[in-house]
Amino acid sequence: MSEHIHAIAAEVSPLVLAAEEAMEDAVVALSNLMAGAVARRRETGMMPAAAHPTVLLLHQALGQTIASKSSVLRAHGKLAEQYRTLASDDLHPLTENGVRAAAERTTRHRRNPLVAVG
Repeated sequence: MSEHIHAIAAEVSPLVLAAEEAMEDAVVALSNLMAGAVARRRETGMMPAAAHPTVLLLHQALGQTIASKSSVLRAHGKLAEQYRTLASDDLHPLTENGVRAAAERTTRHRRNPLVAVG
């Protein structure tokens, strides 16, 4: 697993950043929609009480989007924490020194090392 952690992180990192950017775009879009709806209500002379249920729905959607963005940010933090935990033994596990260090770690705990140094 540890020999693949850097490749996995390289693959997942852009996906996480894309999700965070999409969530920000959604917050902006909902905010613009709410502002636009209120502006159009004023232009048409509609009473605020008549448009209020729509504003409340948009407020609810915006709140849920912000909560979802928070979840994505927390997931990003967890993924980064897991990466640091898995990669902490050796930041370059596929180098000759990394393979040798992994072999030394495994031989301390086992008679037969899991990684052979050629």
